[in-house]
Amino acid sequence: MLGYLFTTLRLSLGDYDFSASNYLTVEENHLYWILWFLVLVITNIIFLNFIIAEASASYESVKSRLDAMIYKEKASLIAEAEDMYLTSLKSEKNFPKYIIIREIQN
Repeated sequence: MLGYLFTTLRLSLGDYDFSASNYLTVEENHLYWILWFLVLVITNIIFLNFIIAEASASYESVKSRLDAMIYKEKASLIAEAEDMYLTSLKSEKNFPKYIIIREIQN
């Protein structure tokens, strides 16, 4: 019985040597193919679950860094636009050295 399980597992992983089923009785042959089908379904479910888990982890990683990347791209676009200004337009009034932010506290 254990030998049939290992042969079925090998078949499910791509080792398509069906010669072992030629030496089985009818009942054993039915059991052989039932085991093969079950192992095939279970391994596919496990592999699909793994793929879904990896895709979810990648999505969470991107989602956690999304806001920072958006602000970084906005800052680089602003810096690029400021570099295109003529030097005569780059005054202290238009481009102060420090930015002061004032907020009302509740």
